[in-house]
Amino acid sequence: MPPGREPPAPSCEPEGGLTPFKFTLLGAPLDSAAAGEGEELAPAALRAAGLVERLGVEDGGDVTARLTDPARDPASGLIAFAQLVQASRDLRDAVAALDGRAFVVGGDCSLLPGALAGARPDDLWMLDGHPDALDGASSPTGEAADMDLAVITGRGAPELTGLAGAAPIVAPERVALVGHRPASLGADVAEELALVPAGVHQVLAPEVRARGGGAVAAELLGRSAGRRAWLHLDLDVLDAAALPAVSYPQPEGLGWEDLHALLAPLLAAPELTGVSVADFDAAHPEADAYAERIVAALERAWP
Repeated sequence: MPPGREPPAPSCEPEGGLTPFKFTLLGAPLDSAAAGEGEELAPAALRAAGLVERLGVEDGGDVTARLTDPARDPASGLIAFAQLVQASRDLRDAVAALDGRAFVVGGDCSLLPGALAGARPDDLWMLDGHPDALDGASSPTGEAADMDLAVITGRGAPELTGLAGAAPIVAPERVALVGHRPASLGADVAEELALVPAGVHQVLAPEVRARGGGAVAAELLGRSAGRRAWLHLDLDVLDAAALPAVSYPQPEGLGWEDLHALLAPLLAAPELTGVSVADFDAAHPEADAYAERIVAALERAWP
């Protein structure tokens, strides 16, 4: 993109311009480890499980290239940095060009900044087992999937934080982070939680289970009333016993029924401008069975 030019604005308007529940699936087969760990196979695996037909969405194909450069960029601290920037721009432009709502299927959470930069939502409902609040210096891996919340809220390489023009892509106070694990799980979890921007609204997984997913969803809808919102589902929000086929499974997560109670009202919300799903390890030995389980869960919650 030439210097000084902002990315294209979405084709749909906040008031009355969204075609009711018209979704187009865009594949973003990104593995930010650039190591072929399985997430890059997820769009194909979920399509093979009937995702397009069972949800009744249009299939816009894959819109990003895969990340293949394993080198960690010394300036940004990110693996495959140049490839990631290009993929993020490609995804941004594909989302912005849609007539209707985007349904972005990854890949890992490195897809989120590009998707949001294309959709330009006011709010983000982020269902994720991890805060994803690290940066190039604090991430032990260099994977962009460690950092998507940081990038979205304005911390990180300018090539990514500026994908929507001026940073942040979404203001911290307009982000709801739901389903991540408590600091008691481990020192690394506590350290990452400390990096979550102060304005982010947090509902930890134990609280979701205690209050019920429906009550938490109602709270999110109340916070976002009249605002365009994006729903991001990182499948590691589920407990490792419920879905082990993710990159970094953890205990103390949500069950399938908890997830359904959250998803169904959020997916039906008129404020919803797009959805992303990430972090299915399609190289898992039982990938076919888990792909079916994921598609069935989405189908059950789909409006």
